Amino acid sequence: MQAHHLIFAALIALGHATPAWSQATAGMKGIWEPVNYSEDLKLTDVFFVTPETGYVAGDAATILKTSDAGASWTPLLGGDPASTERAIKQLYFVSPTAGWATQVSGKTNLFRTRDGDSWERIGIIDEHYEDFAFSSESNGVFINDNLVYRTQDAGKTWKQVHQCKAKVAVDGLPRQVDCRLYKLRVVSPTIIYAFGGVYPGTAALLVKSVDGGANWSVVSIVADEQGSEGGLFFVDENTGFFSTAYGKSAFRTTDGGQTWSGIPATQVFPRMAFADPEVGWSMLYSDLSFTTDGGRRWSSRRLDFPAFPNAFSLPRRDVAYAVGDHGMIYRYRIVPESAPNPPYSVAMVPMPPLANGVIEQLGELEAGLDTMEASFEATDSWPADDSGSWVETNYPDFEDFEQGVDYVSSGLPALGSKHRNLNLLIEGLKLFSDLSAQGSGLKQAFANLREARDADSVAAALLELSTQVEASRASVQSFRDFGVAQ
Repeated sequence: MQAHHLIFAALIALGHATPAWSQATAGMKGIWEPVNYSEDLKLTDVFFVTPETGYVAGDAATILKTSDAGASWTPLLGGDPASTERAIKQLYFVSPTAGWATQVSGKTNLFRTRDGDSWERIGIIDEHYEDFAFSSESNGVFINDNLVYRTQDAGKTWKQVHQCKAKVAVDGLPRQVDCRLYKLRVVSPTIIYAFGGVYPGTAALLVKSVDGGANWSVVSIVADEQGSEGGLFFVDENTGFFSTAYGKSAFRTTDGGQTWSGIPATQVFPRMAFADPEVGWSMLYSDLSFTTDGGRRWSSRRLDFPAFPNAFSLPRRDVAYAVGDHGMIYRYRIVPESAPNPPYSVAMVPMPPLANGVIEQLGELEAGLDTMEASFEATDSWPADDSGSWVETNYPDFEDFEQGVDYVSSGLPALGSKHRNLNLLIEGLKLFSDLSAQGSGLKQAFANLREARDADSVAAALLELSTQVEASRASVQSFRDFGVAQ
């Protein structure tokens, strides 16, 4: 049995940095191909909850849905370019079926879906709000100027919970000034960051809540940087990025925003998203900047779309969507270099694949279990003194299997930690927790088999181990479906 060789190689890959995209994607290419809507509408936002299922917002009170990666689009709201209804401005989802959308019309109408298909007007927020976000199906926040509002009933009612002020140096003198908040980023059900600037004065500012948006405090102020109309993204509680307007400057933190270091060489724009902790994009007009190593280094490309993208969605590192005027919807994917380019497609570098091999490793363990079960069924007699472990005595590849279990039980949480989904953050955290639990459960199930001495206990331990391997496989498949490259 050669499981330990495959597993060892895969765990080495997990334990080291992903190779540069130019090395890891030999023989592959990235392409953007049109999957446009059939009507001449300005499309304003896009959010894909899986690589195949997503939503697009736009003029004429439009919300479109696809379940086949853009091959077809169904208007859930609007969709008629002759309509005079106001545009849907922003989409936000916390699960594949639970999401919100805003429509600015005097006050801003807040719509909600609980099944991914039907939408209802659930409440209103300020007309000139800057950003909104939800940390669960009931708890959310929105920001407007220096004010933070919170809901605990999915957006039906809102309460002002914070008025942001900060002490900064203006003309060399300390001044208490107002904040101007522009971007929100939910990191967990309890941790939320907001980014902006100050007035009067010139400084970028980060504020944080550790209780789901009920209370807020200033984390840091970066002098002489303009935070207005800037961008923000945190991949976890400690590692994050902010960018000033038009990508004039960008910074990275690894200590929760206490300190920031400038990102050199490449512009990082305010419109920013990470598929997982390694692969992130930012986009402005036709310019795309991307990172494949968690934001340490960034590269850039010019994309010649037929219209400027107004928004993009990155549901997985190898799948993305961009939307613009005139019904423009483009899908990014990775194909073999020899594949023909579709009409009107746009070339782009391929993002690196995920080197994990966990499913293959689990397959090796399943094959080993089949052999174990055959050996168990062929066992005719048992020692009277129950002095030895059955699996150590009767299974010839015991050491290889034991190494395989050790590598897989370590590889599952490592996979979740490095490559958890950041598009549907709460789903990604749940799957990461599930993978970690499966790793622990797999190790415990094998320990129980190793201790089994009689026929009944061996049979029970084999069933437990088989069940745990199958559950681990299902968890990894769900993890792949939601966030990482196939």
